[in-house]
Amino acid sequence: MKKSIRALISTICASAVLLGGTAVFADDNRTTPTGIAYDDIGSAIETWAEENPDAYVSFVTSVFDKDEVLYEGAFGYSDRENEVLADSETVYEWGSVTKLTVWVSVMQLYEQGKIDLNADVREYLPENFFKNLKYDEPVTMLNLMNHNAGWSEGTWALQVGSVDDIVSLEQALRDTEPPQIYRPGEVCSYSNWGAALAGFIVERISGMSYTDYVHQNIFEPLGMEHTSILPDHSDNEWVEQKRKELVAYSTFYGNQWDEEGHELVYINLYPAGSATGTVSDMARFAQSFVSDDCPLFEKKETRDLLLSPSLFLGDTDIPVCCHGLWAEDRGDVHLIGHSGGTNACITNLLFDTETGLGMVFMTAGGQPEIPTIIFGDAQVFDTEGYSSSVTAPGSLAGIYAGCRSVRHGVYRIYGLFSILPLTYSGSNTYDVAGSATMTQISDNMLLLNQNDNSYPVYVYKTSSGETIITMGSQSFASDKTLIPSLVLFALFAIITVAGVFMLLSKLLALLFRQHKPYKFELFVILSQIFRVVSILPPFFLIGANDDQYGLTRTQGYTVAGIEAVCLAIFGVTLVTSILGLISKDSEAEPKYKYALSIIGNVISIATILILEMVNVWGI
Repeated sequence: MKKSIRALISTICASAVLLGGTAVFADDNRTTPTGIAYDDIGSAIETWAEENPDAYVSFVTSVFDKDEVLYEGAFGYSDRENEVLADSETVYEWGSVTKLTVWVSVMQLYEQGKIDLNADVREYLPENFFKNLKYDEPVTMLNLMNHNAGWSEGTWALQVGSVDDIVSLEQALRDTEPPQIYRPGEVCSYSNWGAALAGFIVERISGMSYTDYVHQNIFEPLGMEHTSILPDHSDNEWVEQKRKELVAYSTFYGNQWDEEGHELVYINLYPAGSATGTVSDMARFAQSFVSDDCPLFEKKETRDLLLSPSLFLGDTDIPVCCHGLWAEDRGDVHLIGHSGGTNACITNLLFDTETGLGMVFMTAGGQPEIPTIIFGDAQVFDTEGYSSSVTAPGSLAGIYAGCRSVRHGVYRIYGLFSILPLTYSGSNTYDVAGSATMTQISDNMLLLNQNDNSYPVYVYKTSSGETIITMGSQSFASDKTLIPSLVLFALFAIITVAGVFMLLSKLLALLFRQHKPYKFELFVILSQIFRVVSILPPFFLIGANDDQYGLTRTQGYTVAGIEAVCLAIFGVTLVTSILGLISKDSEAEPKYKYALSIIGNVISIATILILEMVNVWGI
């Protein structure tokens, strides 16, 4: 019965379509790259929605060119349980698409001669603002735009669950500064912190809060009356109220969508991902990048510079980033845009600068295939011009660590699983964990082959000798400690499980009065108990708060405190076990128990220290 009701709801969801201001070109014979007539764009999207009712709970979308909005529609439920339909007034969170307001703001100030994209950003910041810089080379605004300032992810939470915990942008940046692990310009690794820092620089140069600057210089000129940007949406009362009506959904098992509630969290680094509003407003913003009359810049040259490539894939001519916007190829169409995701929403903004055709979508459950409908599938990369000669076939085999992951601190244990495993399978081809392959076509170039598409991948070495495999915004680094760390953690997990079984066997022996106590046994029992304490509570604490994108100070110090206590227990037990092993006292038998305890505690101490489980700063 429940399945029938669910199927009925899905069918209703697919057919519940609201068109907001649809524009139709009666005699327009232009077509999308996929061959759809502009007149039929709406029908194509509606057909997809009807044929894929389980692919979403709600989404809104807008398709435009440089002159007009070609189609706008809303599908499904913004609150499925209360049967509230999504419509043109439903608001969604922009997520990382918000960063485009930062880069537009930066280019406006550049146009006014107030910022140099190649100057050291310390010129625009309070004295001694950075605390975790590893290298003396300057970090420039261009580094921030290209996400290659060298920062990894950090330990501290980027967003909070209570309005009372919202702090100023400057304070949030100081509280969450990540470690710099690469020289500026060496590795492209996406950074929320770097984008928020650029927003703070906009504040410093303009003399206005970032919120006021964006409203005055972006939202108001574009007529975006239904968009907010503050973490709590209080800069737009209408949006603040409407956001409370949106319900988020997630799916982990097949097509079963689970309600996640309103998922109201507050992003302290708000220039990096806090904008929230209607699809019409986002479409106005996106369309401004391609319209002939863009009110955001006084000079066309400024917009042209913004949309021009600022970062290429290694030493190739393949564009990766355009001053904060990402380049994307679909077939023969070269697109620019940005996607975003928050706890509640997924968004995408994409456009073709040549034709002006573009689209946006926003969803709180699902990811509609609007880009594929309009622009087609991703391309098969043309390898012409690249040598098929490879100097050292198979030499790239190994496990690479994600450059964006947390490389130091209590989160490092999670960073061990942000990996790219490459297994050489012959003929210059590598297997990627059974989900894709990589074919090496030259010493520096590979092709990632997945789902009938191929993507260019570049390989190079940093000044410190690390091998970097980069796919643009995603980069992975060779790490000699990665495999030993994984082995160490596996051994630690094994002895933890073994310790649990030993404790159970002791308990059973006690119950049947068959247990014979031995010297220092209490410490051995404590170490077996605390091995579980050292792994489960921190994992639970970090996992239960992963929607914060990090830990609060209290949580971080709690984790480190637990690990410090466990470290002390393991240390004391190691010493007593050594004493028991060398003791000639008959009560110190059997010797093998002390030997096993020594091995277990050495592994436990090494795991906590090497995996930095007591390091909350991540430096």
